[in-house]
Amino acid sequence: MRKLLIFFFLLFLFPNSALGFAKETFLTVSHPVRGPEDWQISGQDPLDLPRFQFNEATRSGTPVTWMLRYDTVADASMSAFFKKVIEIKPDHDLGAFFEITPELVKLVDVAYPPGFSAFNANRIFLSGYTQEKRIKIIDAFMSAFKDRYGFYPRSVGAWHIDAFSLKYLREKYSVLTALICDEQYGTDGYRLWGGYLGSPYIPSESNVLIPATNKDDRIDIVIVRWAQRDLFNFYGAGGESAYSVQVNDYLGKFQDTAYFAKLLDVYSQKNFNEFTHINLGLENDYSLKLYRQEIINSDLEIKSRIAANTLKPVTLATLGNFVLNFYPQRAPIYHYQTPDPTEKNPGLAIWYQSPSYRLGITTASEAATIIDLRVYNQEIYEDHYVTQNTGDRLYLEVPPAIDTVKYPLTGVPISFNFETADVENTFSSVKYTDGNKLIEFNPTSIVFTNLDPFPVPEGIKASKVNSTVTWKASPVTPFSPQLKSLLFLLSVFIPLIIVSLLFNKSLALGFFFALITTATVIRSGGLFPFGLGIWGPNGHDAVFHISLIKSFSENPLDFSHPQISGEQIGNYHLLFDYLGGLISRISGIEPMTFYFVLFPIVAAIAVVLLLGKLLTLWKYSPLQRSLSFLFVFLTGSLGFIPSLIKGGGLFTGESAFWANQSASWLLNPPFALSLILLLLFLILLENKNKRYIIPLALVGGLLAQTKVYSFALLVGALVLSGQWVLSVSVGLLGMVFLLPFTKIGSPPFTLKPLWFTESLFASYDRVWWPKFSQAWQTYQSQGNFPKLIAVNLFALMVFLLGNLGVRIIGLRRIKYFRSISLSEKVSLWITLLGILAPLIIIQKVNPWNTIQFTYYSLFFLGIFTAKEITLITERTKSLPLKLLFLAAILFLTLPTSIGTLKDYFTERSSSRVSYTELSALDFLKKQPSGLVLSPVFSDKWVNRTPEPRSLYGYISTAYISALSGQKEFLSDTINLDITGYNYDNRVRDILRLQNTQDSQWARDFLKENNITYVYQIPFMSLKLNPDQLCLTKIFDSGEINIYKFNCHGQD
Repeated sequence: MRKLLIFFFLLFLFPNSALGFAKETFLTVSHPVRGPEDWQISGQDPLDLPRFQFNEATRSGTPVTWMLRYDTVADASMSAFFKKVIEIKPDHDLGAFFEITPELVKLVDVAYPPGFSAFNANRIFLSGYTQEKRIKIIDAFMSAFKDRYGFYPRSVGAWHIDAFSLKYLREKYSVLTALICDEQYGTDGYRLWGGYLGSPYIPSESNVLIPATNKDDRIDIVIVRWAQRDLFNFYGAGGESAYSVQVNDYLGKFQDTAYFAKLLDVYSQKNFNEFTHINLGLENDYSLKLYRQEIINSDLEIKSRIAANTLKPVTLATLGNFVLNFYPQRAPIYHYQTPDPTEKNPGLAIWYQSPSYRLGITTASEAATIIDLRVYNQEIYEDHYVTQNTGDRLYLEVPPAIDTVKYPLTGVPISFNFETADVENTFSSVKYTDGNKLIEFNPTSIVFTNLDPFPVPEGIKASKVNSTVTWKASPVTPFSPQLKSLLFLLSVFIPLIIVSLLFNKSLALGFFFALITTATVIRSGGLFPFGLGIWGPNGHDAVFHISLIKSFSENPLDFSHPQISGEQIGNYHLLFDYLGGLISRISGIEPMTFYFVLFPIVAAIAVVLLLGKLLTLWKYSPLQRSLSFLFVFLTGSLGFIPSLIKGGGLFTGESAFWANQSASWLLNPPFALSLILLLLFLILLENKNKRYIIPLALVGGLLAQTKVYSFALLVGALVLSGQWVLSVSVGLLGMVFLLPFTKIGSPPFTLKPLWFTESLFASYDRVWWPKFSQAWQTYQSQGNFPKLIAVNLFALMVFLLGNLGVRIIGLRRIKYFRSISLSEKVSLWITLLGILAPLIIIQKVNPWNTIQFTYYSLFFLGIFTAKEITLITERTKSLPLKLLFLAAILFLTLPTSIGTLKDYFTERSSSRVSYTELSALDFLKKQPSGLVLSPVFSDKWVNRTPEPRSLYGYISTAYISALSGQKEFLSDTINLDITGYNYDNRVRDILRLQNTQDSQWARDFLKENNITYVYQIPFMSLKLNPDQLCLTKIFDSGEINIYKFNCHGQD
């Protein structure tokens, strides 16, 4: 029925013949028209060329789609001309040319991006602006267009329009057709590489270069390629893209109208193709004087073909309407075969394009080579779908399986003579037969009979049955999550909660509250339109751990540091990372999946079960256990109070008083693991049997390699509880675990009483009370001890009350000290020591790290507070007072936790890895093991990196080793500082490598430090040519380049 309706539609559209199923070659003529803004062609008016083009089109009877830039629409005289054009020639049409100009962005109060040319990619294309600004710019342009002409344009164009903007243009303004530039590798600083060649298609909603496979994943808009290429000669990294149908291009290649006619023949091949298409056009800022005669000549060629009914002239909108209706599900499939139109080279170029792959082959008599293969992946979003392009260049490409322009040695040879082979075309397949050899191109596969091409490229699943080899397009998304994290999380916790409701309601609440806190990690590591998303501090802390886990998973006996070559891992508790590495190695679970999905779920369940057991031993009632779970997992600080005082919001301020709060416990996996061990220790301690001394010593000792803060607190608590033998046993065993991985040097802590309370008011990101801080300094300098004592006491009170919040009520448990069990006494001592320690000592390199002592105090105070609150409510007889008290407790408990958790439900993460960089890291991952050198992070990069920020522009991290598994020369200097490594000379040498003109020194440096790979990010440049450094590019993209050092073993 649908085909029948399409037939009648096409019959109405083309009444002269039954063109609905006749194989037509459609001709569109679309001339981009730039206005007076920044006009640079002296002696030529912006309307001179359009007037001439209009006259030529009138003579040839060709309808033109005039693509008008905003300054053309805004200019009264130019817009009047085009109004007259469509009045005189109703078959002509007007479209919107989306080159962004200063006046257009000024119209919507958007800042014009920095740059040195109006044609910089970050300025001229919509992708140079945030999504919100793109919408503003589009709305302003479309509104101005309608105000001027009375209708919205049905066609839009630019060298490049991103998929987000196209989707918006289609959904809001019903645009039918988009004109973008055809394939080019680097012309004018723009790379569009890997899409459909010179043929209309319907794009995927995620990537404008990828054709859609079905109705659900497409933008209902037709992409038309501007300046269609010579399919034999365009394929190169230099100026080869100028072999095209555009007048200025082919004249610049010393070609003429005869060459142009051959290109028309190439795009008129209809043996296989259901239709073909040719688009012609020339921007109005090319010289009329220079190109006048060739425009006339080419128009005469066009006119003769129209007269011969070999070309069907239509507007862009009409073509778009046809394609959208004739292809309601997938994009069209195309096949082209051509000799060299310049007649300079022998052989053929063959291209087959389907929604699953693009294939390019060149022939040489009895042999051929696959020179290009793209396996289209609908899951990979284009780089600037979400994030704006802040660079002056555009790089938009489909990752290659084979690309002999980028990687000349990757071509796959085939012993097959295409030049003499028989060709058979079916509805969607092309079959070549050469004797007993056969090659068949199908929409999703390539079949070889009596041939076995090798090697099999990435993204291809090869199978062999007898003498037939099938290459099936099987796109692989790098770092695709092994588990659907949210689904897996809910499938674990929902049954647990339901079962617990039947037998132990307090446990059910525990699981529910723990489930809520997994929000801080569970989304990180997933793939989103902007790439691999990482929320919050996971962008640094998680990456550090994943780097270590990845290293241990590769070799559990290798303790060399993956983030600073030639050094052993030291001054750090390794148990969590080592266990993670073993689990990853044994199970095959990727470290990122272990970190963000598996461990948080296991840890949450373990803490709930162990805490439930401990509270039962402490004889807590069901209500007290339920409240304990609430306070342990969701109690926050009073950080919302200074926020409100400063005019901020209610749901914020988690660490305003320095300590991270309960909801963030899973952001620190060693802390989470130490809680499991502590709870297990306390449960074992409740058993009075002396034979438990060994497991107690083992569990307590392991804390030294889990979280050294918990180990120190436990040993101190055991001493103060009078458990001398146990404290010595735990302490000695802990030192046995700790010392082999401790670098000899000065102690990591130093005495600095009340550093946290003083810095609380002096730090902008904390309470920030500069006048109070200045007064404090004044009293110190003057020696005014009474006032100094007063401000210290006040600051101490603010520090304690602010961090503890309602949990300060839990300190009331001290009065029951003599009557509580041993394990509860130990817990109470841990609590008090955890509060006291950061008030006396700080860590030398990073003072704020010492606040982690307090995390254990907050945990246990949550339990004690639950007990005390129930006792208070039991003694309160008035129901209104009870309700008011509980309401106040909840009000003071939840705001900062809600604020913390909501930050992990944002649409966009704080940091990311783009799909292009994921491809680079995946490539590096598959290379032989070696040492990677990357640039030293600079704070200057942060503001130059659009949000969500790529990890290389976010903070110093170890993401290269974390995701590729390759060890690094230097990375994550933050943790290297904390753990006491000296890397100053490495920083100096890396900077020198980037800036040196001394090639001998540079080669010696790379060789002496055993550098295998150089990982180049957008902010890294080398003064020397890579060849001078013995560097060969092995991965090439606009964002990331990877070089391999090839002079090892040479003098």
